[in-house]
Amino acid sequence: MTSRLKSAILRHTDSIKRSNLSGIKDTIRSRVTTTDNGYGSNEYIHSNFYDDDNYLSIIKCINGGYHITEDMLKFMLDYNGCLQTNIDNLKSCSKKSKSKVKAQSTLSSYHTTRAAQLKIISALSLEAEYLQARHDAIQVVIDECRTELNRIYSNERSGSSRKHNRTDHMIDSFEAARSVLLKLSDKLDKLKEQKTKEDATLLEAKILCENLSYTHGVKESKTEKANNSRKKHEQKLEEIEKDIARTEDAYEQEKKNYRVEAKRIYEKCRILEEERLKLIGDTLMKFIKVAYSSENSTQHREIYKELKS
Repeated sequence: MTSRLKSAILRHTDSIKRSNLSGIKDTIRSRVTTTDNGYGSNEYIHSNFYDDDNYLSIIKCINGGYHITEDMLKFMLDYNGCLQTNIDNLKSCSKKSKSKVKAQSTLSSYHTTRAAQLKIISALSLEAEYLQARHDAIQVVIDECRTELNRIYSNERSGSSRKHNRTDHMIDSFEAARSVLLKLSDKLDKLKEQKTKEDATLLEAKILCENLSYTHGVKESKTEKANNSRKKHEQKLEEIEKDIARTEDAYEQEKKNYRVEAKRIYEKCRILEEERLKLIGDTLMKFIKVAYSSENSTQHREIYKELKS
């Protein structure tokens, strides 16, 4: 293989390494500030955060972080399981191979040949020790992350799920912020319901007045009473409409107030989310350092030098 070809291959593999593995913490952190480019479809993807109880989207985002982190830890546990299987296999292979070499016929197996075989076989035990140290170091990373995760996320009363220990406080903050808005919304609904009823009542009063005007022989007092009733309902309807207008103005202003306060609470929630993402990022970096450290290659070179000498 020419040096030029080697250089091309090294450049290619180096670019793969950089594109796939570098900047993991930056990749995680960038998702906090981008739009929905980093997210798949979800129940809130096309909803306005400030409408109804859509603030629950950030609450569910925070609480869901527990399962995301658990998935990461499950991967690391599975990786450690693979390491442990490899360790056990190496130890078993070393033990069986030593027994076979020691049982070889002295007629065919020279002392030097046997010693060379046993020396190489002993390298399996040394490799198993290195792998065991890596396995144990990864387990420390897992345990540290889980301890922090359990501190951040507490058990629900039912015990079947976990939520962030600040979830209840954040929900209470959102509810308090939109309490006035909800009251105004309820008031508007009731006023509009009153208007609908009053419209119907006024229509009946107008029809009665019109019918009486076309009816001969009706007492004047009856006509006057009907007209007074119509005017009374007209005044009442006018008052309701004015009240609706005032309430709508107050509602629109309160919507603006809620947006300001909800955004402030949302930013606090994002800080909590950043803490969780930092935990994931730090844990992944620790895992990479242990699992793919250059020290692993150094250990194999030491075994090679020992065997070659």
